[in-house]
Amino acid sequence: MNKYLAILLIALALAACSSTPSMKDMTVRMGDTDSIQITDMRSLVRNGVLTAQVTILNESKSNLVSYRFKWLGKNGMAVTDEEAWKPVTVGKGQTTVIMGIAPTPDATDFRFELNQYK
Repeated sequence: MNKYLAILLIALALAACSSTPSMKDMTVRMGDTDSIQITDMRSLVRNGVLTAQVTILNESKSNLVSYRFKWLGKNGMAVTDEEAWKPVTVGKGQTTVIMGIAPTPDATDFRFELNQYK
């Protein structure tokens, strides 16, 4: 009985180690973006395609932010060419929700790339 309990505890410990990456790990910041906060990040597979939703909060004086998604496959490699930067206007103290839909069903993960113009 102790043998089975030990195996169960080891399996639980290994499962705990394989946690999902944090929002910080999934965000690539370029330029001075410290005043842009990522407040929420979610994803789901809809109709076989990965969909991402990122909520940002602007605490900067500048209203213009740009972003793009980097879509990754099972092996962690990019599955498409880089997207163009997409500008979005977010007033100081305001939040906005940014949606992204993977261009191919091969995408199983993403990185959110963020840049701010001053």
